[in-house]
Amino acid sequence: REGADARPLRWVLDGSKHVLIKFYAPWCAHCKSMPPTYETVATAFKKADNVVVAEVDADSHKELGSKYGVTVFPTLKYFAKGSTEPEDYKGGRSEDDFVNFLNEKADTNVRVAKAPSYVAALTEADFDAEVIHSKKHAIVEFYAPWCGHCKQLAPTYEEVGAIFEGEDNVLIAKVDATANAEVASRYNVKGYPTLFYFPPGSDEPEDYSNGRDKASFVEFINEHAGTHRTVDGELTAEAGRVEEIDVIIS
Repeated sequence: REGADARPLRWVLDGSKHVLIKFYAPWCAHCKSMPPTYETVATAFKKADNVVVAEVDADSHKELGSKYGVTVFPTLKYFAKGSTEPEDYKGGRSEDDFVNFLNEKADTNVRVAKAPSYVAALTEADFDAEVIHSKKHAIVEFYAPWCGHCKQLAPTYEEVGAIFEGEDNVLIAKVDATANAEVASRYNVKGYPTLFYFPPGSDEPEDYSNGRDKASFVEFINEHAGTHRTVDGELTAEAGRVEEIDVIIS
């Protein structure tokens, strides 16, 4: 990571490359939600000779933050090749947003390999078949692509999908409410993210009101679907046990 001390950063900012820098503070909650995306982008551009994706702990290096007008965290600055003066990065903060921005500025053609998703992306065309007319216990998130809270939830929600990927009676799904307004309207979705639990074969969901951490999702799904998963995706000690045998043992 650039910015471990001030000297490497000065070398990077000599105008020889296109540079995107994230100024962060270790205690900043919004900064903590960015690393997976930002690290992926940084890795993708490592082979691009004229691009550097870096970060600076501006809490430890206050002089650098002050020099470049950093007053909030995280702050992203872009230094064009041939310039030592930055401009504020005002684009989106998804992998695609960062990659498209840098490709356009640096005339590169970098692509980020997409990891397989364990969350089913549903649309108006398949929602009823996959949820309403299904025998599965379904957790469905209605989200908007621009929603910050949705982006914060996404990594956890993906992990939950991975945990229950092997359970035939569980579906972890999401719906882009901005692109599938009919379905969102049907369930009176007003804010994002909105999460519902659909029992098997039911068109009458209940609000998912548990916590939005991984353990809370796992606890809720185990209770409603009769599954026995741990937060690590393993089976609990109760998995596969027969009640009558338990009685004999006890």
